[in-house]
Amino acid sequence: MEPINEVVRENIKKYRKLRKMTQKELAETLDVTHSSVSAWEIGKNSIDMSRLNEICTVLDVSIAEIREEDVDDEKIKIEEENKKIMETINNRPEVKRLMITTFDSRNDDVIIAVKLLEALKRR
Repeated sequence: MEPINEVVRENIKKYRKLRKMTQKELAETLDVTHSSVSAWEIGKNSIDMSRLNEICTVLDVSIAEIREEDVDDEKIKIEEENKKIMETINNRPEVKRLMITTFDSRNDDVIIAVKLLEALKRR
């Protein structure tokens, strides 16, 4: 079992990269130096719980996610996709209505609706 700092530092790096953030951008958002972020990621400096909470907020992950061992990149991508879908459904009532409408629709009808929406999007 890896020490928790090893797990956390690897996950900070994974989630930072997933968010397409540089170390410098993360540092600026946290109001710390670039070298602080670098030191956390390489394991030179440890991270206190207060700072870890801030990092999680910026990276939009929970403490549980940042401390999870053996995080699979594919799993992260799926979780991120699911977060985005849920955010869209919660923020756009028309998308929620569209999705609910598809629940009891025939598969062929859903495929036609998707093609129609894609065509409308291109115009």
